[in-house]
Amino acid sequence: MNKYQVNQVIKGEIIGIQPYGAFVKIDDKTSGLIHISEISDKFVRNVEDFLSVGDQVSALILEFDVKTNQAKLSLKRLDPNQRILKQRRSNLIAKRKKVIETKTSLFEPLNQLMEQTLLNINTEEQVLLKLNLDYARVPLTQIKEYQTKVSSIHQAMHTKTSIGAEFLGWLELPNNYNEREVHSIVTLANELRNKYDTLVVIGIGGSYLGARAVIEALNGLASIDKMKIIYLGNTFSSTYTAQVLQQLKTANFVVNVISKSGTTTEPALAFRLVKKLLVERYGEDEAKKRIIATTDKEKGVLKTLAAKEGYQTFVIPDDVGGRYSVFTPVGLLPLAVANINVNQLLLGAKKAYLDLLDPNLETNLAYKYAVVRDLKYRQGHKVELFVSYEPQLVMLAEWLKQLFGESEGKSGKGLFPASVNFSTHLHSLGQFIQDASKMLFETIIKVETPNLD
Repeated sequence: MNKYQVNQVIKGEIIGIQPYGAFVKIDDKTSGLIHISEISDKFVRNVEDFLSVGDQVSALILEFDVKTNQAKLSLKRLDPNQRILKQRRSNLIAKRKKVIETKTSLFEPLNQLMEQTLLNINTEEQVLLKLNLDYARVPLTQIKEYQTKVSSIHQAMHTKTSIGAEFLGWLELPNNYNEREVHSIVTLANELRNKYDTLVVIGIGGSYLGARAVIEALNGLASIDKMKIIYLGNTFSSTYTAQVLQQLKTANFVVNVISKSGTTTEPALAFRLVKKLLVERYGEDEAKKRIIATTDKEKGVLKTLAAKEGYQTFVIPDDVGGRYSVFTPVGLLPLAVANINVNQLLLGAKKAYLDLLDPNLETNLAYKYAVVRDLKYRQGHKVELFVSYEPQLVMLAEWLKQLFGESEGKSGKGLFPASVNFSTHLHSLGQFIQDASKMLFETIIKVETPNLD
């Protein structure tokens, strides 16, 4: 009989630390993992704030695999009197502050943000995103039946063994983004805000949707910010394009052209027209200084042109698809120019990454939502209607439509993503939504606290 059982308290030594948890040596043949979500009752942002290699800990066995002699362990589920782990808040803050102070001054803006954020952490974790399935009409038992499949998909994604793994770079971006690059983006954005009054973002699909969704969601549709953001290259409309060019004749503007290849028709045409206007107004040398290209690292028409003309450039990573690129320079530069704190955005992304590391359907909101969508699809509801009650979230819905439609609409399968903005559309589509054929289900994006009231 195996000497280790579920609910047994063991003692062991921490032998390794990873972003997702700590590895424990129990004996010469047995090891375990304490997932980050099982370390403390409080929010754990960084495993090393609570545990270090060499620590002796007591832990509770949650699961045990007799074939591999590996255990899933928990610290937070132990009786408090049994915990060896010390979690004194003053020490935690002091340790974090010390780490911040040892950073090079190159990252001073990020350091100041980190210090402010860490010193203001609440004792209780603040829940920013909630998932309400009260009206989904999906039994909890059916959701739980997906657990094995979800765990398998989760492992395949994180070990890069899934289909399309070469484009999973977005998954780890919150952990491995280039801090120097972010610093240079923020520095450049501040310079652009001081020198110009308008940024023209030229791109289509993922090259502008993510950034525009965030900018409008956070800044609103009637922002009084001194920097105006204009989008071009996302349409063939001659009227819209001509109107924008007319506006730019009196604006002091700079251009961010975004394209991996440089040959996508809509942005390529728009860029030619805007570049021509720049040269006419400012001359060739000054025009080159007002163009920033976000493109491929090594190849493509835009990359070649940027190298020839001497444009300042940022790189679109090879393993990140356009619709997932908001945490790359594709999204970060326009966001920073729009006066959005991209460092805080990245910190939030890292928190989300850690929150979603555990594939447990009882706690992982993203996987639970994905499962419910699949169940609704199998119930015959082939359309998912994204509903928001804020006009400034319209572009967020447009971005979601691309994310879901382009990712899932393959091989004769997939939900059709649509969107409405209430209460406006209740007066035009409300009758159909409430009383027509039962082809759709609604996913409501509800903001509990508006920016202004």
